Amino acid sequence: MPKLLLALSLAISSFQVGCSSEPAIDELLEQGRQAIQKEDWNAVRELKNQLADRDDAKIETQFLEANLYMNVLNYDAVMQRVGVIASDKRIREECMMLAVHCFTAAQDLPSAVRTLDEMIQEFPDNIDAHRLLIAHYYDFGALQQAMRHCERVSELAPTDPRPDRLMGLISKDFEKHELAITHYLESLKRAPGDPAFDQTDEIRTELAEVYIRIRKYQDAQQQLEQLSPTASELLQATALAYQAECAMALGQFAEADRFVQQSITKDPSLPHGQRILGLIAMQTGKPEQARLALENASRLDPANDRVYFQLSNVLRQLGETDAAEQAFRKHEQIKALKLEYIELNVQAAQQTDNAEVRITIAQIAEQLGDYEAAISWYGGALGIAPENQQAMDGIRRVRAMTQSQ
Repeated sequence: MPKLLLALSLAISSFQVGCSSEPAIDELLEQGRQAIQKEDWNAVRELKNQLADRDDAKIETQFLEANLYMNVLNYDAVMQRVGVIASDKRIREECMMLAVHCFTAAQDLPSAVRTLDEMIQEFPDNIDAHRLLIAHYYDFGALQQAMRHCERVSELAPTDPRPDRLMGLISKDFEKHELAITHYLESLKRAPGDPAFDQTDEIRTELAEVYIRIRKYQDAQQQLEQLSPTASELLQATALAYQAECAMALGQFAEADRFVQQSITKDPSLPHGQRILGLIAMQTGKPEQARLALENASRLDPANDRVYFQLSNVLRQLGETDAAEQAFRKHEQIKALKLEYIELNVQAAQQTDNAEVRITIAQIAEQLGDYEAAISWYGGALGIAPENQQAMDGIRRVRAMTQSQ
C-alpha cells in the first residue's frame, strides 16, 4: 500500500477509535452527582450500571449505589458502602453526610454530631453540616454551640434570615437584650429577599418584647405597628397587650385600656393581657380590679414570678398581709427555679454528652409548666442516652399532662 494511503488509513482509524471511546469515569461520576441533586434516580441507576461495567470504577459505582440505597432508606446498605469508600477525597464530604443521615435515622445522635464536627473541621464551608449542628445542639440545649454555628451560617448565607432569627431568640431568652436586637434587626433586613420565610410577625413581636424590657417603648411600638393583618390571632393579641404596656408606660392610660381590652377580646386565655389589665388598674387606683386581673394571670401563667410579685403588692394594698406574703413566697420560689434553670442551661452547653443535667432541666421546666421545653430536654437526654428510663418516663408523664388539659 502506498505510504500516503497507509497514513490516511491510520488517521481515519484513530479518529474512529476516538469517536467510539467511552466517557471518562470522572465524567460519569459528575453526571451521577447532578442526577442525585435532581433526584433523578433512574438516571443515577443507569450511570451506576455503566460504571459497574468498568473494572476501574468500583468506588464510583459504590458511591452511586449508596445514594440509591439512601433513597429507599436502606441505611445498612448505605453504611456498608460508605465505610469502604469514604476515604476517597473526591467523595468524602458527600459520604460523611450520608453517614450523618444514617446515624440520625438510627437515633444515634452522638455519632451524628461527632461526624458533623469532623465534617466542619475538614470542610468548614459546608453549610448543611452547620445547619444540622444548629438543630442538634439546639435540641441538646447546647445553645452556645448552636449560636456559634448560626454565626457561621449567617456568614456563608448572607441573605438567609433564619440564623439571625434563631440567634435573636436565644439572646432574648438569656436576656442579652442588645445582642437580641442586633440579630432580630438583621433577620428583618434579610427577610424580604426570602419569599419562603414567614416568621416576620413573630420577630417583630419578640423584638418589641425586648425593647419593652429596656424601656424603649417607641421602638417597640414601631415594630408592633408593622405587624401584618394576616398575623395569627395569638400574635395579634400579644402585640395588642404589648401596645397596652407601652401606652401605660408613656402615661397614655386610655389608650392602654383600649389596647388591652382588644387583646383580651382576641384571646381571653393570654396571660399577658390579664397582667397588663391588672397593672393598669393598679396605676389608676382600682386595687380590687387589679387583684382580679392578676389572679387570672397567675392561673393562666403559674410560672410567671412577676405576676406573683405584683399580686403581692396589690394584696398588701388591700390589707391582706398573709395572702400577700404567700404570693411573695411564690414569686421567690419561681425566681429561684428560673435562676437554676439558666445556670443549668450554661452547664448543658458546656457538657454536650451529659444526659443527667438535661433531665434536671426538664424537671425544672415541668415545675414551671413549660411542657414543650420539658419534652425537648427529655428528648435531648434520650439523644445522648437512648435507654434512659427517667427521660422516657418524663416524656410520657408530660405528654399525659398536656393531653389531659
